[in-house]
Amino acid sequence: MLTVRALTKIYANRFDAQAGGVRSVSFDLPQGTFFTLLGPSGCGKTTTLRCVAGLERPDGGTVLVGDRVLFDSESKTAVPLNERGIGMVFQSYAIWPHMTVFENIAFPLRVGKGQRPGREEIGRLVDQALSTVGLSGYGDRPATRLSGGQQQRVALARAIVHRPKLLLLDEPLSNLDAALREEMRIELRRLQQQIGVMTIYVTHDQSEALAMSDQIAVMEKGRVVQMGDPREIYFRPANEFVARFIGAANLLHGVCDGDVAAGAEGHVRLADGARIACHFPRAATSGKPSVVAIRPESIGLTDPARAALHGTIAATSFLGGTVRYDVAVGGLTVRVVGAAERMIASGTGVGLDFPASAAVVVD
Repeated sequence: MLTVRALTKIYANRFDAQAGGVRSVSFDLPQGTFFTLLGPSGCGKTTTLRCVAGLERPDGGTVLVGDRVLFDSESKTAVPLNERGIGMVFQSYAIWPHMTVFENIAFPLRVGKGQRPGREEIGRLVDQALSTVGLSGYGDRPATRLSGGQQQRVALARAIVHRPKLLLLDEPLSNLDAALREEMRIELRRLQQQIGVMTIYVTHDQSEALAMSDQIAVMEKGRVVQMGDPREIYFRPANEFVARFIGAANLLHGVCDGDVAAGAEGHVRLADGARIACHFPRAATSGKPSVVAIRPESIGLTDPARAALHGTIAATSFLGGTVRYDVAVGGLTVRVVGAAERMIASGTGVGLDFPASAAVVVD
């Protein structure tokens, strides 16, 4: 297990007094977990990764792998990077152009601390790593004669060749084109499951995080604002930031209509008087201002007389597999995603139908 407790690293900013870094980040990861730190640029996800790796010295907190303390601010323990047994892949891959593929991958084995393997053992381990990433037979090739996807695989092979307990990936797909990025998502996940290594992945790409992760921590301004599995993060956003950042969400403002217990269904009355059934993750009292998040794909279009919300289709967009509708509801525009088999014309009056479980009251 990787345990991170109250990890803090603050960067002073003398220009606008806005201090960057991370504040009191905590999480526990069991062996084999694919864990993603997700958030916009500057939210602290790479700083968190670098503190775990030992590339940055935190101001406070604790980092443990199993029972081994890698960093502890109270006891002033700080294990050096090269003694942490961590594999890391950077955004730029950091492939040495003057070395062959074999030499790039063998480098950690030759410079590692402690007893170093012999030539035959190095050859066996490198060949095994090349086979794992699908590059068998590429060992003698110059590193400069590789495609972007192949360089990414070499960087991965170098990170896993010494069989680390923890693998850290800092936006490793951001330099690839869209088609190759999609292919490498699947390949990365397959490799991680094959070798069973605990992995921390940093990205700002929501679809990447949702497709690959066992657990996701969404970060904003140096703090973890929500942590959970991909379905929980997507369908049960904790606040407006998560709802807006992960995919698309309709945010409807109103007030709680009656006291509601935590985890129960209740009602929210919108500004135009419409009353909709919602899921309340936290308890709320009658009259409390409430924000309801509803995903566009959770809404169906129906007869206006059969729905609590109704409006007029203001615009339609054919997207191939789906159709996007912008529905004018009072003074709001509600986005709906429907099947592409049929299209409803602009100007048509429609009702908006959705289950109470899909309408989540967020902070």
